[in-house]
Amino acid sequence: MSFKFERKIIEFFPICKQKFVFCLIFALFYAISAPAQTKHQRYLDYIERYKYVALQTEREFGVPATITLAQGILESSVGQSKMALEANNHFGIKAYHWQGEVYGASDSLKQVGYRKYGAPEDSYLDHAKFLKGPRYTVLYQFDVTDYRSWAQGLRDCGYAEDANYPAKLIRIIEQYELYALNGGKRLDGSKPVEQIQSSDNEEEEQQSSSRWYHRKRRDRSQQPVAQQETSHEHQQSYTPLRQGNVLSSADND
Repeated sequence: MSFKFERKIIEFFPICKQKFVFCLIFALFYAISAPAQTKHQRYLDYIERYKYVALQTEREFGVPATITLAQGILESSVGQSKMALEANNHFGIKAYHWQGEVYGASDSLKQVGYRKYGAPEDSYLDHAKFLKGPRYTVLYQFDVTDYRSWAQGLRDCGYAEDANYPAKLIRIIEQYELYALNGGKRLDGSKPVEQIQSSDNEEEEQQSSSRWYHRKRRDRSQQPVAQQETSHEHQQSYTPLRQGNVLSSADND
């Protein structure tokens, strides 16, 4: 009995060795190929197309290209949302103070609708003007390479009601290395970013949803945020990449 048992053990070990070697090779292959698999081609194509206009808005308005691209990716579903495809609107900017075409308006439901652009690049430029409103002035204390503070600051200023909005932007920026676009580097996430105190109602601020602040939120007077944020102190104008509907910031959100 003992001889047969020992023989089975001897035959068993080579099989285990083969399986171990196979598992080790598979693990090494997965470890090497995993980083490349985390980057989807649809995201890379979107970044390649819009990184230049994002850098342009950074130069002209001071909004970090990393933040702009991450927001565009997130809010337009990588350019595949219905609004992005049909209205070239990648940021859900509503049609307040707008003299161009309007998308999705409804008189019966009292929906003002969204701005429709001649090109997605016009949406990018209009979004940068929106962030020059007085509500977001405090963001410009951060360096354009400090994407973590900008992401958290947008939330603190009331841009989005989604409590996870900063984390979503940061995940996109770091996964696709967007921080390198403007000469920045990956930041250490172990230290919390500086918080900005918001003057909004605390009960409203505790609400969390996937909606963006500038699309839906209203203040105590029930006036659209777009109407509240218009300020002659921030009047700037630019020529859209295509002739169309982008107006001066006096008419913008």
